[in-house]
Amino acid sequence: MMSTIALETRHIAETCIHDTPDDVAELARALRGGLSGTADIVAEYEAALGGLYGLPHVIAVSSGAASVHAALAGVDFAPGDEVVLAPTCPICTVLPILAQGLVPVFCDVAPNSFGLDPDDLQRCLGPRTRAVIEVPMWGYPIPSDRTWTLLRERGIPLIQDLAHCHLTRLNGDWLARIGDICCFSTHDCKFMSTGEGGFVMTADAQRAERIRAYTRFGNLTGQSVGINLKLGGLQAALGLARSRQLTRHLDIRLSNRERLLAELDNPALRELPLPAHGQANGYALLLQAVSHDGRQLVRYQMARGIPSDIGKYDNQPLYQLPLLERYRRDCPNAARLLRSLTTVPLHPDLSGEDLDYIARTLNDYAPS
Repeated sequence: MMSTIALETRHIAETCIHDTPDDVAELARALRGGLSGTADIVAEYEAALGGLYGLPHVIAVSSGAASVHAALAGVDFAPGDEVVLAPTCPICTVLPILAQGLVPVFCDVAPNSFGLDPDDLQRCLGPRTRAVIEVPMWGYPIPSDRTWTLLRERGIPLIQDLAHCHLTRLNGDWLARIGDICCFSTHDCKFMSTGEGGFVMTADAQRAERIRAYTRFGNLTGQSVGINLKLGGLQAALGLARSRQLTRHLDIRLSNRERLLAELDNPALRELPLPAHGQANGYALLLQAVSHDGRQLVRYQMARGIPSDIGKYDNQPLYQLPLLERYRRDCPNAARLLRSLTTVPLHPDLSGEDLDYIARTLNDYAPS
């Protein structure tokens, strides 16, 4: 059996090539029309994203972490104030909080979900809470509508870090339309790529004005603090071209997900449960090990050429990292969740043979 597996081993690509037929034309147009973050093509890119999601204000920025940093500029706070978020998120979400003198407060997630646990969230909110950030992971929606309802009663803004959640849906609408501000990454490994980049979206004109000013040195007026977080014209040109392919890209990923789920038949693993009326975007397939340590599954698939973000990044509750130990607040659901999971690629460059190999390999998995 072991020799058969060795003979069958394929090396599955971690991510896809994002190029589109319009890339070169839009890059050439940017070269003729200006490359700065205030070039016309950046505004075109922002307008295209706003039209796709139905949100009026989009600010393109230089990275996903920059989008969180900029989003916080749309919130009133003083140094030492608090931002609540789950310890299951990437450290990239927490570093902008620390950089602005804010204090992260780690809230546990609901069982088998990246969404904040409502009861623990109530315990985490305090007089110095200035924002809550929810971070759905790997394209899977969370019930952020429930969180937003709770926070609006308290007058606390909800920021969603949707770095993995382009075109993710909840209740028949984009998850991005829930909350006061949402943030995205367009890093090369994400759902859409501009190489490096990100963007912020909001329906609130006043917040948008503050966020955009922050990304442009406070508009150089000397009246408010700001730094340069703008996205350059070349990246915006790529984003404009690639935004036109997003729905096609989504369809392929969802088709790959459906095919893989139809082929999987192993009681030792299951897909992470989706919330009611939620639709994942196919960024990755999230699988949970059933009644055993999921790191066995991670090691097994990676040894057979199937990449896993959990294996790559050794995801663990953030308060276990040296930089964040001082903010430790034990979150048992979060710890169990991260220990149970693996990710499986679903990107558009996978062939039918790749998907069959992934399914066959996972079906052969037997935990010790």
